[in-house]
Amino acid sequence: MKPTCSDFEAKKSGNFINLPPVGAYVAEIQAVRVLDHKKDEVQRLTIELLMEIVEGEYANRFHEVYEDQTERFGSTAKYKGIFRLYPYTDDDEDYRKRAFQSNLWCVQESNPGYKWDWDEKKLKGKKVGINLRKRLYTYTNAQGEKKDGETVEIGRFETINDVRNGKCKPMRDRDQREKRDDTVEIAVDGDTFTDVSNEVNVPW
Repeated sequence: MKPTCSDFEAKKSGNFINLPPVGAYVAEIQAVRVLDHKKDEVQRLTIELLMEIVEGEYANRFHEVYEDQTERFGSTAKYKGIFRLYPYTDDDEDYRKRAFQSNLWCVQESNPGYKWDWDEKKLKGKKVGINLRKRLYTYTNAQGEKKDGETVEIGRFETINDVRNGKCKPMRDRDQREKRDDTVEIAVDGDTFTDVSNEVNVPW
């Protein structure tokens, strides 16, 4: 037969591999990079960590989801297991200081002998607990309609002992949905602060 289109490409179909559900998991820091950017006219540093679950039913799930989405969507696929640390300055507000301090305390408690010394490269290979929360957001579909979706993201670090002993408290959802009057559908895509989506293209 003659071709009926000019841009055919075979693509994977079937069920998606889902992200882990909300909850706490033991994970490993597998890659680290520092981003230098300006926010509110202030030069800021962000430590971006590529995480992966390493224990239990959902071990290696972030990579499995990324590989599955790469097969389906190519270079637009995003790695979901990203967590960001925001180093503070002496003039920063207390909440920013507490977030940075408490997350690194969890890393130290989970890795006996390790102490944060401002060398971010030493974080690679360290294990720590992660607490996944739900993120609600608004997107525009192929028809140009606004819809609401949900996913999960790493909300904060926990100690490995607390994860294994079931002592981690669930986190509140992060709601980034646009405020609208219309009724919307929910599309499923599978206290520390963050100011961007915890998804990036990899490898770095």
